[in-house]
Amino acid sequence: MYSNQVKATLNNALLKRKCHNVYNNHRLNDFPQTYRPQDVERGWYEVWEKNKYFRPKEEAEKSFTMILPPPNITGTLHLGHALTATIQDVLARWHRMNGASVLWVPGLDHAGIATQAVIEKYLYKTKGIKKSDMSKEQFLEVVNLWKNEKGQVIEDQLKTLGASLDWLRVYFTISDHHNTAVTEAFITLDKRNLLYREKKLINWSSTLGSVLSDIEVDFETLKKKTDLEIPGYDKKVTFGQIYEISYNLKDSHEKLSVATTRPETLLGDVALAVHPDDTRYTQFIGKQVKHPLKEAYLPIIADKGVKKDFGTGIVKVTPAHDEFDYSIAKNHNLEIIDIINEDGKLTDQGGRYKGLPRFIARKKILTDLANMGSLVSVKDHEMQVPRCSRTGDVIELLLKEQWFIKCEEMAARAFKAVKNGSLKLDPAFHEKTWFDWLSETKNWCISRQLWWGHQIPAFYCDIDGKTTWIVARSKEEAQIIVREKLCADVEVHQDSDVLDTWFSSALLPFSSLGWPTKAFNYKKYYPLNLMETGHDILFFWVARMVMLGLELTKELPFKEVLLHGVLCDAQGKKMSKSRGNVIFPENVINGITLEKLNEQAQNSFETGILNQTELKRTLSINTKMFSNGIPHCGVDALRFTLCAHNIKERTISFDIVECEQNKFFGNKILQASRYALLVTDDEPMPTPSYFTPIDLWIRSRLAWMVENVNRQISEHNFSKAVAAIKQFVYYEFCDYYVEGTKLGFKSGDQNIILSHRHTLAHSLEISLRIMAPITPYLCDDLYSKLSNKLSNFKFNNSLLESSYPTVHEVQELRNIPLEKKMSEVIKVILSIRTLLGNVTKKNDVGGIIVVNNADDLKLYLDNINVITAVSKLQNVQIIHAENYKRLDNSICDSFNLNCTVYLVFNDDASLEQAKKNIENKRLKAKKKLEIMVKKHSNTSDDEKVKFQKKISTLEEELKRIPLTAH
Repeated sequence: MYSNQVKATLNNALLKRKCHNVYNNHRLNDFPQTYRPQDVERGWYEVWEKNKYFRPKEEAEKSFTMILPPPNITGTLHLGHALTATIQDVLARWHRMNGASVLWVPGLDHAGIATQAVIEKYLYKTKGIKKSDMSKEQFLEVVNLWKNEKGQVIEDQLKTLGASLDWLRVYFTISDHHNTAVTEAFITLDKRNLLYREKKLINWSSTLGSVLSDIEVDFETLKKKTDLEIPGYDKKVTFGQIYEISYNLKDSHEKLSVATTRPETLLGDVALAVHPDDTRYTQFIGKQVKHPLKEAYLPIIADKGVKKDFGTGIVKVTPAHDEFDYSIAKNHNLEIIDIINEDGKLTDQGGRYKGLPRFIARKKILTDLANMGSLVSVKDHEMQVPRCSRTGDVIELLLKEQWFIKCEEMAARAFKAVKNGSLKLDPAFHEKTWFDWLSETKNWCISRQLWWGHQIPAFYCDIDGKTTWIVARSKEEAQIIVREKLCADVEVHQDSDVLDTWFSSALLPFSSLGWPTKAFNYKKYYPLNLMETGHDILFFWVARMVMLGLELTKELPFKEVLLHGVLCDAQGKKMSKSRGNVIFPENVINGITLEKLNEQAQNSFETGILNQTELKRTLSINTKMFSNGIPHCGVDALRFTLCAHNIKERTISFDIVECEQNKFFGNKILQASRYALLVTDDEPMPTPSYFTPIDLWIRSRLAWMVENVNRQISEHNFSKAVAAIKQFVYYEFCDYYVEGTKLGFKSGDQNIILSHRHTLAHSLEISLRIMAPITPYLCDDLYSKLSNKLSNFKFNNSLLESSYPTVHEVQELRNIPLEKKMSEVIKVILSIRTLLGNVTKKNDVGGIIVVNNADDLKLYLDNINVITAVSKLQNVQIIHAENYKRLDNSICDSFNLNCTVYLVFNDDASLEQAKKNIENKRLKAKKKLEIMVKKHSNTSDDEKVKFQKKISTLEEELKRIPLTAH
């Protein structure tokens, strides 16, 4: 059976076993008894960095390149960032172990609007200082100190998460290099006539004092009257109402009524408009009405754009603050009156309301209209309130001159790239949204009125009383252009505005790799292999990266986009500070008490990150969700939990309970490792020529896992990869195989023992390698410890130096017919466990498995050790049906089995109690089913599907109580 060399090795091993029991406790002296994440994680990141595992391998034949979506420096990382980092790190580690040269570039985003808003809150809350109290230089000094502090915390958080980033390449989106890239991009777009400056209606946030692009405006839908918190107002402001206002017709006693949701803009009205075919008002076209609040008359004009069914069918025209009204004013050559200032207060045109904040002016205007009898009615009205995504401010449309990028041609190319398959979106259902958005893309307003950001490389001067703009790399270059090309000797001044943050971020796939200079070997690493990010920034970022990448580099910046869902809490609500349900990764990793959680929230309030309402909600959520605090779970359990969800869904619900359970999974693997050391010794483990059925089965299932995990990771189906790992490692290997081999190791049969030893060590070794990209700390730590004592564990500093298990490595182990047979054995074990669940005194029962043919008899006899060990039933017999005489003192189960399983009782009282327990389960299941059927019959058609699923589940549960007493 064995060669002479192998026999000699085995004989030495047998001699040692005569001196030492198979359960070698001394081998566990320096091995941990339980899984303690803080011990496992200590020091490993330093090992990985020291050995330069995160740097690209220049000699590798294949490569894989990504950039980390740069976290904003507004604060520290939350679980949403942890999700992104974990997904990307799993891919980076998987590709490295598969032999690829991996470049994964870290970075930080200056986040112009968001950062400036946070710093302003921080300064006012902690020091009572407003931005207006400081010079630009003083303010930027504070921002830079903030950036350095938060940037270091973010880097430490990413390292704690195990993110294997190449820190030598770390970038910051407002660095000198990135400023060069931004300037080059701006100048290139200008040269290609894709850049222009124009006065038009833009989205304005008075809280920020800046323009916003269309996609930075959130539209909050209100069904009825609703009071909203608005920055700068002590009391909530009412929305969701429509006001009907009457106008006196000039030289007539008649009145015309106009419905509006914006009475605060009344003093900016320049006309009333009706549809030319609206027979209610055709006789008034060309006439005038008296303005109710000032000495002025407004013309009544006809325009086909007016909706006859909105309000009264008459609209007031306020061209300086509404897109539709602006178009009417242009068509009819009407005056344009600015009524709202950049600070959100009424302008000099506001008459007696001048200088009032717009929503306070609204209240006063409504009061005055009511007093003069011009306020006809106030009704609830469904409407959409445009709000700043950063501050919650209500957006105003103001007429301002700004810089815009022409997007039509670039959007068409980005559209085509997905349409023809050059660019893949994963999951594919995002394609429809991609096509819809790019089909309707407007020109992009890129000016921002901030201090923090890339100052626009454009300069202006006055020539013959007219402002002229010059796009240039520097003031000196602009001055030369003015003198040489415009023949003028005037001073130039740089635009004080900065560029939209998303403009610089859109360049990152190539600017982070060195574009437009030759730094970092840009040509070697560009384009990226993959862009992975949340689907909520598909248009903010991904579409713009594709548009500018194609325009500026003539290449797609990446060939594939992986979009993950928005992280939500256990109740399915999106995590946000406004909801108070944000979870920080370090609180899951290290654990935290409720008291400390509340202290964190209080500190965020005291530094201006949370307002009073947000603090109150956070404290309430903490008490509701984490009354006992958050348990200490460790990094690997957090990573495993994040990967266990289908990241391709639109939302991902994170539950701390799942994370804690996955920490127990880590302990399960550690205990399996301890078991391997107990039943082995330091001798080499040659491959036996004989394997027991359970060993052959687990080797086959090992091959199944390796094949599945590789395929699922390659297709970015991380939840399916995790499910395959858990199915094999947790259930099949730990629950069935490890338990099922215990009697074999005690049997004294050397063939069985050698088969078990080799299979156990082999399965554990491959399992740790296959889990390494997902749970790197635990796998490196266990593997390093086991490598000192198990001959087949070859370890050199880290599993990052090992190869990832491949299908080729294990394909010969697959045995599907055997798996089908063993599935029957597992069903029998589960059946015995189910029966035993009804038994109080388990020592008083024995088991009989009655089979109907010789093949099944052999199958169960061959696996009697497994059945006995795993079911925890010590006395089990296998009997052919011809030889079985039914016993009265038994209960049985044959549901979904190829045999019948009996529990035989020695005690009548235990038997009767078991029957009673079974009947109680049946009655409970029937009662639940009856209630659900009743609910199903009394519910709407939309709800019937949900209830039918519950009914089907209960019916199946009832079938699974097919226990009959004899």
